[in-house]
Amino acid sequence: MTLNDAIQLGLSLVAVLFVAWLVRKMGLGADPRIADEAHAIRLAEEAEAGFRGTEVARDRAGFAALVRNAEGRMMLVRAHGNFFAARPVDANVIGRLDKDFLTLTMPEKTFGAVTLQLGKDAGMWASRMRDFGRG
Repeated sequence: MTLNDAIQLGLSLVAVLFVAWLVRKMGLGADPRIADEAHAIRLAEEAEAGFRGTEVARDRAGFAALVRNAEGRMMLVRAHGNFFAARPVDANVIGRLDKDFLTLTMPEKTFGAVTLQLGKDAGMWASRMRDFGRG
């Protein structure tokens, strides 16, 4: 190996380390999860001014959550890339209950369908969605 080859190898190593540092600093490749109920409420409140969450149904894996306020309005929060996105849940949202799973299909096709594993609480949250059609 010549001195020129060693310099080129060293510079390549520095460049790779710099790119790895930059990717980490930008948060690329992260696996965002909703840590707990307080985190879900904060994300919903950041998404809509004036929304004050009081109750949370968090997906077992932490990829999504339903947040309900004192008036009964609900917000769906989900991981979206390296960040989170939130949408209001209303009568236009299609909900499908399958045992411990609740799948929500938003009218906004780009948001996609979201399946939450809510355990025994899935039925309760699905019934709350049925109440939207009665109001």
